Amino acid sequence: MKNDKGFSLIELIVVVAIMAIAVGVMAPQLIRYIEKTNVSSDAQLADTIRSGVAMAIVDAEVQADEASHPYLELMESDTGMNINDNAQFLNSTCVLKTSLESSFGFEISEIMSKIRSAHGDNNDCNVRTEGGVVVVTLTCTDRTGGKDTSNSTPENDICVD
Repeated sequence: MKNDKGFSLIELIVVVAIMAIAVGVMAPQLIRYIEKTNVSSDAQLADTIRSGVAMAIVDAEVQADEASHPYLELMESDTGMNINDNAQFLNSTCVLKTSLESSFGFEISEIMSKIRSAHGDNNDCNVRTEGGVVVVTLTCTDRTGGKDTSNSTPENDICVD
């Protein structure tokens, strides 16, 4: 009688096939979970921005600073202030910039790099105030956790107010 030790080739192939099937079933679930985590992180980022802007617009020092007025007025417009386009113009002497960065805990120029659920190169962070209510919208994101934003609509963008 032979002294067989170990697994036969057939047994190993069966185990590898079962593992491949298990990975094939779990991978899409894991990818969806990761994307929903990214969306949650972006919603939290938008809320951080909203809180910082809400505190800054009522700050007496910001209100008194002439350099901050154009940005405050831009936030009150119908279109709001696009962070991507306007953050570069906020200089170190602008009290609004100092106040926002103090509230955020990071520089304004870092906002776009912190968006994790972005699905394109044309992402924007838009800040708008309506009667004291701050609305922050992250465009070209998908709050449902989906990957396709080719038909991106405002209804799917992450929006916090």
